[in-house]
Amino acid sequence: MKNQISFFQSLHSIVPQRARVALDASRAGTAKGSLVLCSALLLLLSACSSSNESPSNESDLSTAPAVASATGFTIRSQATSLDLREGDSAGLDIPLDLTRSDGHTAEVNLSITGVSDQDSAFVSTAFSSNSLTTSSNQANVNLRLDVGVLPLLEQQRTFIISASDGVETDEHTITVNVKPVERDDVYLLIGQSNMVGFGGDGTKQAWPGGEDQPNERIKQFNVTKNGEFDVFLSPADYTDVGKNFRDPLITNAIDPLHIPVDEFTQNKAETYIGMGLTFAKTALPSTSRNIILVPAAWSGTSFCNTSVAPAHWNARPTDAAHHGNTLLFDRALTRINHALIESGGILRGILWHQGESDSNEECSLQYGYNLMTLISEFRSRIVEDARGEVARGPQANIPFVAGTMSRGIDDRGDLSEFSPEKQIVDNVHRNINSLTSHAEVSILDDLTPANGYPCGNTSCIHFGSRALREMGRRYYSALVNAAQAE
Repeated sequence: MKNQISFFQSLHSIVPQRARVALDASRAGTAKGSLVLCSALLLLLSACSSSNESPSNESDLSTAPAVASATGFTIRSQATSLDLREGDSAGLDIPLDLTRSDGHTAEVNLSITGVSDQDSAFVSTAFSSNSLTTSSNQANVNLRLDVGVLPLLEQQRTFIISASDGVETDEHTITVNVKPVERDDVYLLIGQSNMVGFGGDGTKQAWPGGEDQPNERIKQFNVTKNGEFDVFLSPADYTDVGKNFRDPLITNAIDPLHIPVDEFTQNKAETYIGMGLTFAKTALPSTSRNIILVPAAWSGTSFCNTSVAPAHWNARPTDAAHHGNTLLFDRALTRINHALIESGGILRGILWHQGESDSNEECSLQYGYNLMTLISEFRSRIVEDARGEVARGPQANIPFVAGTMSRGIDDRGDLSEFSPEKQIVDNVHRNINSLTSHAEVSILDDLTPANGYPCGNTSCIHFGSRALREMGRRYYSALVNAAQAE
């Protein structure tokens, strides 16, 4: 009641005589009080409008007292620098002051919310005290921004701090400057030949301005060449860090990624490409950090022991007669773990292209189980990074992308129609987002010579260089979708 009296007194001092009559009628509690009050406010607006035309009214309004607060209290922060660093465990402390008026003594409760879901994403909040009495009218609110699934750019986020005594509420809006975590983005590349890249000799455009020109912000781990069978002679060699990497450990990413740089020229003489570099270039505008690629694919490989390669992709040992070993999974796990430890980076996703070598009667029926097991084991066994333990576990949000197999046709063969066994494998890829969390398929059916995408080496089982670049772009879009999936 006291607040109402103060409100009417303030209005009474600045409105013309006709409005004062209306205000007095409303204060008297007449049956039409609400309607009269609205009329008073309309008259007030009219008076303000008239003041713009009348010099005499202008001087009256300039000296009129300010309208009193609609509540008996206000909540404010005097902080001038609100910078929140992603991944900073200390977070951001914001001091708050509650100012009471008109003898207000009720307990006031505090809360904070983001203006949108994007503002609140990965933010946790904590008050030093979220209930204020007359004995204490100060509090702090701490904001902490956990490292998200996808990298951030510098941005501003808006929050509303609310104070309520159960009857009245006051709000204060703050804008926070968000700084990205200072750790690079790491991606694991696995599968068989189309992830390695068999786009065709002489198709690399690495010259200045070329589509495959290296970028200073895109790095790679300098890995041992797959064909060096004199290196991977025993099972222990596949998990030996010294046999998986070359010096220098991290280099500019240069196609083909699965070939080590020449120790003298720090370049690569090979003239074919894969999808990885274009993928990274597509991701680059969405991050302020470097991107680091970890190549771990191997041509002609499978889960089963029917392939020509001596190593296989099973994530767990199996006694099944036609199943292969775990050596390629073990090697990829060794590479990504070492990469995260050495770079201090954050695993942002896993890219997989494989399936052709498992599209047979012995292997296809187990392909779905084998692929889901591989995803689950990678998510569980890759070392923790700055995202912490929440980002590890069978269903953790480590985005996983698989691509569909080539349907190309040229004079070397027609792959447009899949065999029943190949169709089983294809169905796993197309339905991957219903088989496991945070996974997505990249549809590549149209990347055929008929649509201007020539096939690669040996036959249309391999995508050509133009198709591989488009694959890189599509894989990034699919990865973002996988990261944002529920």
